[in-house]
Amino acid sequence: MTQIDCVITAAGLSSRMGQWKMILPWQDGIMLDASIKNARGFCSRIILVTGFRHQELAQRYIHDAQIKIVYNPDYQSGLFTSVQAGAAHVQTEYCFLTHGDLPCLDYAIFNTLWHLRGDYALMPHYQGKPGHPILLPRQRLLQASRLSHLRSMREALMAGEYRVCEINHPEIIFDIDTPEDFISLQNKTPDQLNDNP
Repeated sequence: MTQIDCVITAAGLSSRMGQWKMILPWQDGIMLDASIKNARGFCSRIILVTGFRHQELAQRYIHDAQIKIVYNPDYQSGLFTSVQAGAAHVQTEYCFLTHGDLPCLDYAIFNTLWHLRGDYALMPHYQGKPGHPILLPRQRLLQASRLSHLRSMREALMAGEYRVCEINHPEIIFDIDTPEDFISLQNKTPDQLNDNP
């Protein structure tokens, strides 16, 4: 296992979904379980940023020594604040950054990006569409997290040194924002995950 932290944000209200997506049923658990499990297949520690329904997630993961739970009291101000909260707890030279609603990221994706790491934010794309996880040095993450006048963390990362990496893994863009997204992804077979979404 590579000694690297992975920040996973799970603080939002899921307003577009109509229900809280972090606990939607997925395989033999919930969606967030899958997102954490996948990241742990490559990373040594998960920094899980919570906000909405914090106590529920804290109780679920508090006894796992590989998960650092970070509460973001300002979560209603947007995703950027959750990334800022998680960034403050990164300890490794490099870190991954992703979200709790991407349950299909696998070892191969993390490994592919790891071998392309450098002194820049590495931002994966699938057929031109940006996805996750993002891999970057801890110092780049901290630098970007200070640019709170910008609209998003992606914009903050692009204000500094970054690289776009086109990879043939559609799973990197399978985030779940709406009920239609959830139904569509549940209906995909493993083979279909490798086809165009």
